[in-house]
Amino acid sequence: MNTMPGADQVLGRALALRVLELEVAEWLDDALGKTILPATAVKCLRSNILDEERHDKVLGMAAQIYQLTTDRDEAEAKQIHQQWIHHPDHPLVKAFVLENSVFFVILPLLRMFGGVGLGIISGDISGDESVHAAVHRQAAHDLGLTYSSSLDRLRRDTVGWLVDGLRIPEAGRSGKPQRWLDASDSLLYQGASDLVETRRAIQPAFFEIANDALPSYR
Repeated sequence: MNTMPGADQVLGRALALRVLELEVAEWLDDALGKTILPATAVKCLRSNILDEERHDKVLGMAAQIYQLTTDRDEAEAKQIHQQWIHHPDHPLVKAFVLENSVFFVILPLLRMFGGVGLGIISGDISGDESVHAAVHRQAAHDLGLTYSSSLDRLRRDTVGWLVDGLRIPEAGRSGKPQRWLDASDSLLYQGASDLVETRRAIQPAFFEIANDALPSYR
């Protein structure tokens, strides 16, 4: 499948975490039932739910075709999935944390190490996610919602599991786990990442957009 040698584990785990895509859709639906939002915001979030369902289907097909995900990966991803489901933070907050600082680690990994096929999938999904991440983060901010320290730890543990074992010397710093953990931190804390490599991995890249240029539903 023309994936980079040494990247099978991280790619398999990235595809195993596809279960979180559909969960975002359910969280958004839950948030719409619990929170009063402007009509334009509701329309935008409903559209995003449909996108997440489509992403789940595409990534599911990729997992079947590439066969990179082990049974252990699937089992551990389901455990991570359950931790996100049962975390008490507001569903909209969980959605924006996942999209900003987990999905925007997964997507460039797929593009950088996954060859042409996974690269195309990454590029297709990233166009939607760049908008979702910005809108959901802004919505949470406007509602006075923020993430807890325990959700922050869960986010970092999720990315840590994803990139654990990544050792690709020819990829430089991007072939090591710490680079992606740092990127996830930056995406959540500053809304930006210093990963130059991701400029080729995600187009348009959420973290290349100035904060004052991010879309707002208001």
